[in-house]
Amino acid sequence: MSKEQVDTAREAQRYWTPERIRAAVPVDASHSGKADTQSPPGPGQRRKRSLANEPSRQVPEGIATVGVFLIRTTDGSATPDQFCTASAVASPTKSLVITAGHCLTGNHHRDFAFVPGYRTGTSTAGQAGEAPYGIFPAQEGKAWVDARYRASTPDDDVDFAFLSVGPNARGQLLEDAVGRGNELTSVPTAKLARKAVTLVGYPGQKIPLQCTHDTTAFQGRFMEIKCEGFRTGVSGGPFLENFDGRRGDLIGIIGGYKTGGPYDHTSYTSQFDEDVFRLYRQAVTGMPSNPGPGKAGASMGSADTWTHARAMTTGRFHTASVRDDVSDLIVRWSDGELSLYPGNGAYGFGKDIQLVKDKAWQQAAVITAGDFTGDANYDLLVRWTDGRLTLYKDVNESRKLRDKVELKGPNDTWTHASTMTAGRFGGGNTRSDDLIVTRTDGEVTLYTNVDAKGLHAQKQLVKPPNTTWPHARDIAAGDFRPATGDQDLFVRWSDGEVTAYENIAAEGFGREHPLLPAKSPWREVLLATTGTFGGPARQNDLVALWPGGKLTLHPDTTSAALPAERILVSP
Repeated sequence: MSKEQVDTAREAQRYWTPERIRAAVPVDASHSGKADTQSPPGPGQRRKRSLANEPSRQVPEGIATVGVFLIRTTDGSATPDQFCTASAVASPTKSLVITAGHCLTGNHHRDFAFVPGYRTGTSTAGQAGEAPYGIFPAQEGKAWVDARYRASTPDDDVDFAFLSVGPNARGQLLEDAVGRGNELTSVPTAKLARKAVTLVGYPGQKIPLQCTHDTTAFQGRFMEIKCEGFRTGVSGGPFLENFDGRRGDLIGIIGGYKTGGPYDHTSYTSQFDEDVFRLYRQAVTGMPSNPGPGKAGASMGSADTWTHARAMTTGRFHTASVRDDVSDLIVRWSDGELSLYPGNGAYGFGKDIQLVKDKAWQQAAVITAGDFTGDANYDLLVRWTDGRLTLYKDVNESRKLRDKVELKGPNDTWTHASTMTAGRFGGGNTRSDDLIVTRTDGEVTLYTNVDAKGLHAQKQLVKPPNTTWPHARDIAAGDFRPATGDQDLFVRWSDGEVTAYENIAAEGFGREHPLLPAKSPWREVLLATTGTFGGPARQNDLVALWPGGKLTLHPDTTSAALPAERILVSP
């Protein structure tokens, strides 16, 4: 525990006095969500009590894993401090909090704190009585909101957010103070209707409200619960199964449909499916959030831009001042521009650098990258539509495409090269200077030790004609099996199958590892490649471009599994 973290917690504790916490107003007051019983219903709001509704009870003693989520005004305006409800989530970091996505958007506040077990006391109770476990300030830049909720029209299917909080002023991590957090639990679409679910939230008076009732499915994508009195302030409050008075299984949080519902007698949650688990994994591993202001996705442009991508490859094109084990992405666009996106080492990319913009580059049919010249700087190899093969030496953000070598002039043979990739395929080679090429007739050829003087030794891996390899849409070198010398070959097929072939030079295509079966969603993918974008220094992270300009990254792929996607650019 660093002194700086404890100092931050003490500063938060000094600011958030009992008076300031009581004075904070609900975030919901600025949204179209929960109606406030202290105000008359708006037009069309019929605050009709249902006999099916369950009465709620106040819990003045507080609940250990649930608390108020405080939002401090830091923009110099007269806007009052705000609050939502939040809860601790069990995690390896012992520091994760979940609340509603709409609690983090639509305002300029960026100074958050979580007070678990908060209970409103008298003016003489003091801070320790009202905040029995302390105050946990959110760590700067450690908030995760799905990119689709940050969009101009928020997607209410993903109205949730995770934050990583620092220690309290006593130096305790969140779960060391309150005990284990609530266990994030998956909810299939067919099981949105559930028995004995406990709802907890902090309405305006900041005394936690608790209710247990059955849920029903709403619109096939939300969970609905009927509990009385859940008015403004409860957003982000947990839906809990197997609740024991302190914690339970977390199956939702108040939000989603109309930011949790327009009436205080009915509440909703977005479905907890793979979307919430993907965001949770980002938070646990400290990965950058999905695209948002100032994040990796914003620097990669819009989905509309990415619909114009025509080819992409990866390599280490940065200068020596950047980590040597991080890959960068090169993209060729439909207008002839070639862009370099520097990898940031955290499964994201920096702002693009234009390498060239020339309509002649519209004829660049296939591109790949490797260390062909042997000086540890990556070179770009281009197959043009007329069969020419050009090597651009030592490409980076400053040299760009300054030094080129024509390896082959216009010819008919290389016009049939449909895919190619460079890697370490040649028997213990330490450099990515071996080239695998597939051709339209199904032939697959390995060229070893390619350099600036041309293509030398070659080995036919698959003889033509055959009916399988014309269906290879993308190939790329990868490291999908740890502790092996030569690289594996990643292949995406036209029918959606994704395959990794181990030890190509020695085994050919005998050792095959299917990552996805035929007819998988990957049959919709337009472009795919591999790189080293974060985590261990292995080339086993996949980048895929989908229709509509969606760009995804699958980190740490192995020969046994293709991990869930992380969205770099949202459609």
